[in-house]
Amino acid sequence: MTMSPLADDYNLRPFFFISLGGLLFGYIIGITGNVVTSGQLQCPDGWTGPVGSWTSVGYRQCYYFSSLEVGLLASQNLLGAFLSSSVCFKFADDLGRKLEVQIGGVLYLIGAAVAALSPVLWGVYAGFAIYGLGIGFAMHAAPVYIAEISTAKVRGTLISGKEVMIVLGMFLGFSAGVAFHDLQFHGWRFMIGVAALVAAVMEVGIAFVAESPRFLVLKEVSGAVPDEACALRGEAAAALQRFRRGVAREEVEQELAAIREELKTTAASAASSWEALKYPRPLVIGCGLVLLQQVTGQPSVLFFATNIFKSAGFGAHAAAMSSLGVGGVKLLATLFTVWQVDNYGRRPLLFVGIAMMTAGLAILSAAFCFRACAVPGLELWECNANDVVLPKRWASLTVAGLMVYVSGYQVGFGPITWLMIAEVFPLQVRGSALSLAAMVNFGSNLLMTLLQGVLQETLTPEVVFMGYLGMCIVSFQFVYSIVPETRGKTLEEIERLMVAHKGE
Repeated sequence: MTMSPLADDYNLRPFFFISLGGLLFGYIIGITGNVVTSGQLQCPDGWTGPVGSWTSVGYRQCYYFSSLEVGLLASQNLLGAFLSSSVCFKFADDLGRKLEVQIGGVLYLIGAAVAALSPVLWGVYAGFAIYGLGIGFAMHAAPVYIAEISTAKVRGTLISGKEVMIVLGMFLGFSAGVAFHDLQFHGWRFMIGVAALVAAVMEVGIAFVAESPRFLVLKEVSGAVPDEACALRGEAAAALQRFRRGVAREEVEQELAAIREELKTTAASAASSWEALKYPRPLVIGCGLVLLQQVTGQPSVLFFATNIFKSAGFGAHAAAMSSLGVGGVKLLATLFTVWQVDNYGRRPLLFVGIAMMTAGLAILSAAFCFRACAVPGLELWECNANDVVLPKRWASLTVAGLMVYVSGYQVGFGPITWLMIAEVFPLQVRGSALSLAAMVNFGSNLLMTLLQGVLQETLTPEVVFMGYLGMCIVSFQFVYSIVPETRGKTLEEIERLMVAHKGE
């Protein structure tokens, strides 16, 4: 019987459970805007009942949030992710890929349970922060693990497939916002509770997946005593055989021998975390891509997707439905990239995606120049946010521009960035180097999330969108000048390319 490349080269069950960490990351992005919307944590418009405080206790409370406070709640996940990424920098290659994901799963479960069940506001904040710690561990380990167990011909598809899970999580988060929207004051608890159930499934499933064979070989050649090295060699062979179903044992042994030889050539002993700094080219590529994907604005926009649609003149329920539509479009765009990344390559998709983002931002910038107040006699700066509208012809065009924008991100930056950083770092420093890239990612995302609402209010949305457009132009030049094409190369071939430029 002839099997598909994916079935032949990779057991999809480990991929599914590992990438659930990405789904849970996307899910919290999708629900955040709905958690703090009117009628959930935020008091409904015109509310005359009691308003909760930071320490007041009760399960039927609502609160008033400023733009900064909304940003602070949304950023708790990112703060936690940044902190756990810094832990990974020091300890990733001691923990191993599998244990990292298991730790992430436990933190997801605890964080979601604490937030969903808390009767006080500070407990919700704490739960979001704990959940964020899980994001850091899971999102650090997943691309490394998937890259290390995949063959060259499907590696791009599989790592990009993790991005599909993130976008699917966003879509499910938007869906949960719609489904629980009418449960006033309680719907947000159900939204977060769903994440706890998924985290439990993830934790159970990961217990039955094998460790990364490349990680086991790294431990074997990094100074293990003879008895331990022999055990690691056997474990690595058994693990790789599981991921190469239908492949002869001799071929598996040859692949392991090639990995072992490459490691012996490039690292005679275990590398410290700071050894990652000796590889400037992959660090510039990885950290540059994750920084640019944040400062072009799209991740921050997604945290506030519901409110952005409201500012375009849609009602609260229509805004949630529109956000659901954005999630669906993002999912379709990501599926296209997963389907074509190993055919077209990394650089062409980055160019196409950035061009689409630029076009979408140009439409948004122009459209938001025509905002007006629906209340006669009031200037825009005097108007309540719920009364700000666009002329009908521009309202529809704004939604179209946003769809083009987020689709472009999912064609390019979304899946390709994490694919590249999983590929370009040498194995002996991959854990710590990817941690540095993750810290830049979550740190810049945290900053953009905190500043998003303030920037929208002080600079106006059209100026903010124009700033993002400028960063898209910078991104295009960065990819053209620095980012290599890695399609069709083994990790060992890419490593030789990066090592050849070591110190440059």
